[in-house]
Amino acid sequence: MIVSLSARNKIAFIDGSCPKPATTSPDYKQWDRCNNMVISWLTSSLSPDIAENVQYSETAESIWKQLNNRYGSVNGTKVFELKRELASTYQGSLDIASYFTKLTRIWDELGIMCSSHANSCNCAAKESPQNEKEEDKFHQFLMGLNEVYVGVRSNLLMMQPLPSLDNVYNILLQDEKQ
Repeated sequence: MIVSLSARNKIAFIDGSCPKPATTSPDYKQWDRCNNMVISWLTSSLSPDIAENVQYSETAESIWKQLNNRYGSVNGTKVFELKRELASTYQGSLDIASYFTKLTRIWDELGIMCSSHANSCNCAAKESPQNEKEEDKFHQFLMGLNEVYVGVRSNLLMMQPLPSLDNVYNILLQDEKQ
């Protein structure tokens, strides 16, 4: 939703930087039209049960605040479920592309849920944890592969430095095609 609002230059309606003008102001009608449009976008993106809870809000900002207060906090149970799903994800009957896509979805969701102030850090100390995360993904991807790929997996693990996850994916795609 943030990407969509940003693309339409309407973030100011949810972050409060475009306050409601006085009803006598010449800008009021335009602001009201834009606010209603953002409200419409927000409510149409919600499930009917959740939309019902915010349907009487007058501003997009108040809807956003309500939703953020209710659903914006990281749910420890959801993080646990995602990590368990990640640990139990194996290639099985999936092709390499489908398996990688499944892992990527879990990694991305975990990344969003576990994002913190450290992610906005630009210092040199940030590189080490980032490299560790990439190496963890590399190992998780290889661990779930079918035994057909044991030879390729061994070769990839012997490479120094370890190849990027994208390179590993491409190597496995090529091997799958053969």
